[in-house]
Amino acid sequence: MANRAFRLFAVPVLLVFCMLIGACKDAQEASSTGKAAAGVTENPVTLKMIMPGDESPRMREFVDNELNERLMKELNLKLELTYIPWPDYQSKLELALATGEDYDLVWYGTPFVSDYKAKGYIQPLDELLQKYGPDLTANIPADNFKLDRIDGKLWAIPSQAFTSAGKFTSVMVRQDLLESVGMKDIRTIADLETFYARIHAVDPSYYGYLETDRGQDILWRELSDEPLTFLDENQMFAVNENTGELVDYLESDLYERVAEVRKRWVDMGLIDKSLVGNLAANIDQENAGKLLFRVGAVSRAMENLQTAQHADASAKLREYYLSPDKPKYIAAPSNEAYMIPAKAPHPEGAMRFMNWILQSQEHYDFIIYGVEGKDYRIENGKVRLLTNDQLMYEWMWRNKNYFMAPANVEDSVVQDMMHNDDNAQISRIFGFHFNQEPVKNEYAKVLAVYNEKFVPINMGIVGYDKQYAGAMAALKKAGFDKVWAELQRQYAAFRSGQPPFAG
Repeated sequence: MANRAFRLFAVPVLLVFCMLIGACKDAQEASSTGKAAAGVTENPVTLKMIMPGDESPRMREFVDNELNERLMKELNLKLELTYIPWPDYQSKLELALATGEDYDLVWYGTPFVSDYKAKGYIQPLDELLQKYGPDLTANIPADNFKLDRIDGKLWAIPSQAFTSAGKFTSVMVRQDLLESVGMKDIRTIADLETFYARIHAVDPSYYGYLETDRGQDILWRELSDEPLTFLDENQMFAVNENTGELVDYLESDLYERVAEVRKRWVDMGLIDKSLVGNLAANIDQENAGKLLFRVGAVSRAMENLQTAQHADASAKLREYYLSPDKPKYIAAPSNEAYMIPAKAPHPEGAMRFMNWILQSQEHYDFIIYGVEGKDYRIENGKVRLLTNDQLMYEWMWRNKNYFMAPANVEDSVVQDMMHNDDNAQISRIFGFHFNQEPVKNEYAKVLAVYNEKFVPINMGIVGYDKQYAGAMAALKKAGFDKVWAELQRQYAAFRSGQPPFAG
């Protein structure tokens, strides 16, 4: 009887035990499936990433402790950053990519994506984005991804999603110094020259403008009757936004007028000849609070304020467009491009990490601002930084869905940014990429001649009248006309596939 009772009791116990084992197994399988869907690996991954600039002490501490603790817990990976100083960034980044060093994620400007794709430095991201990037696609507008799509494939993540019309065609000035000499704003080239002359008369230790490798299109807004947008990072070609036609900028009258302004700036000391082309000196003088104006970037007055006020607590910055009543154009909704190298050991981890950043406001604030109460606090909807140390660059990931203005930035500057794209038009070159492969030999020779003979004209250290004819002859000999013809052919094909322009 007791035996029978025991057997009767044992059956349901055994059934329950089996059910418990099955439930545990199902739970484990479900957990594994969930992790697999999120891309979380069983073995920890070290994600190696290249960053520009100099690593702050707090960034090193933050990555090694709070950030990696969270990333290990939530993504089963840790981040390892390699910083390259700005003056050396392009050369050392490209060396790392060319030699196949084991980096998983790199950043650079959008204009470099097509070149890196052509050289085989980076890999397509479509499958990775679809599988591991739902929060990237949820928070970055679909049109922005078109910017980095070449030959039907996606080659970079356009990480910034913010206002962008007229980017790099404005001028950022030291507003406090402008006001100190009785001026209110900047609207013309003459205003910039007056600003420099008045400040220099009071304190000659200030530099006017050092960023001579770019900024020609700042002057276009006043000097050109037609709205033009640069087509390439090397500033040789442009598009006429009214007609849609390509412009051979170097052979235009406009180039001569720009060169004359630059030469005048060198002659009057607004451009210091001894520092021309010295990127490190440019950065040093800005960090020291000694730079009066530079190329703007829609949000640069906000981005650079912390640096300016570190040198001078009373510093104020603001951006202006010359001929402000003329239209602005959106050529690139994001100039920031995160790329995964072709030989990256952990491409899935790289995509999961990027997705994690935009997964929530809390993630976004954490990686950009740090630990609330320690590195920052929220005041009336703005962020008050409690340390001067830079963490993740906010401008790389600025997103309209999560953006908070710094507490020390004046409301007028915030309004400038938020309304920058009001009434802006889409550029004719939006989404166009020049494939240099058919003329790669000629293009390389053209660039070599351009850097040797045209850059000194661009900078104002050699007069247009003295060097231009010889420089253009050398450019033609290098194969410029063949490059120009190939560019026109590709652009015509691009335009034929576009809907009718409604700008």
